[in-house]
Amino acid sequence: MDIIREDFFHFLWQNLHFNQNGLTSTCGKAIRVLHPGYRNDGDGADYRFSRIMLDGMLFCGDVELHKMASEWYRHGHQRDSRYERVILHVVVHDDLYKRMVLASDGNRVPTLELRSALPASLARLWRSWHRPVTLPCSGLVADIPETQFHSIVKQWDRHYFRHRLDSMLRLYPADAPLSAAWQHMLVKGLFQGLGYHKNQEPMLEMADIFLERHAGYMEPIGVETAPDSTAASESTSTMQQSVQVLLAQAGLSDSIQGNQNRRQRVQWDFSASRPANRPAVRLPQAAEMSSRILRIPVSAWRRSPIHTLWMEACRLEVYPCPGEQRRITLFHNILLPSLYHLGRWLHDRRLVRQVVRLWGNQKIPLPANVEKTLANGGFPTGDHLSRLATLHHFKYFCGEKRCCECRIMKYFVRA
Repeated sequence: MDIIREDFFHFLWQNLHFNQNGLTSTCGKAIRVLHPGYRNDGDGADYRFSRIMLDGMLFCGDVELHKMASEWYRHGHQRDSRYERVILHVVVHDDLYKRMVLASDGNRVPTLELRSALPASLARLWRSWHRPVTLPCSGLVADIPETQFHSIVKQWDRHYFRHRLDSMLRLYPADAPLSAAWQHMLVKGLFQGLGYHKNQEPMLEMADIFLERHAGYMEPIGVETAPDSTAASESTSTMQQSVQVLLAQAGLSDSIQGNQNRRQRVQWDFSASRPANRPAVRLPQAAEMSSRILRIPVSAWRRSPIHTLWMEACRLEVYPCPGEQRRITLFHNILLPSLYHLGRWLHDRRLVRQVVRLWGNQKIPLPANVEKTLANGGFPTGDHLSRLATLHHFKYFCGEKRCCECRIMKYFVRA
């Protein structure tokens, strides 16, 4: 028999997302929950200071949650005095067949089987939770009105943009002048973005080494327009030398002796990675892109079209450019949030508006497997299928079944 995940079970109880009309215990006592109590992360029952009406009488005490009613005895609560304050035993499935459980003092504790009190939409979500392939909300999304669904995916987009803003702020060095600190943040973001999730930490370490070597290029002044492509990059020989040093420091090259300590300290993950995504390829790309960006005055990002400057930064001369999909992702995940911060800090409304417009116009097709899964789940077509926010939501909410934090599930709770 399928049993709901524990976090969803607690979410339903804690927020009273069930029908209390005609609610009864397994032995027939009328129940009304006035307050579910406060979550207890220590020893004893799951919730403390709950208030419940049982057959018209007010009881104040603890509540214990179990998936199966028999877990009360398997966990030894009948011998534990800490559970003598329990006034209600809430379960997913009553496998004790309407028998009340006993506390250590001999008192009987009534049981509530919560599954029978769920609204129809949540009951369907409950039953579908353990499907191996489809999403738990498969077949339910089609019941959401179109205007409401678009409102939900817009909220995904706003949430993801705030997430990217917060991620970039964590890379900002607060002890540096604004323009140099902003460039520092942007460079570290590029290194991190080219490291993917498996190698982000080592790439950030390499970014620090790169920034130490290029400290003289930070905070450029005196140039008010975007530089041309030749001025925006180092010479070929200088760039190659700089990258060879980085590769050696990273333990990815034997061209420079004496890098054993670094090789032992930097932990790269080469598992299941395509050749184009390996650190020995991504590290030189990050170095040359960052070198070109450091040569662009901060003032140029405020005065020139963002796309034009980004194309200059991506037009690598020494090493192969990242693929188009990766460049688009870096543009939206790293550059635009960085420029949004810059516009806010400098009170540059024009820059902020330009960033917001470019973010809103993003067209990034989802991977085929993601698009197929959403289509099979009944998700309608629309602009959300070409936005990073949807991919992020699918990977980190749907993929991890964090339905309790999803606005689609919350829609059905309120419906």
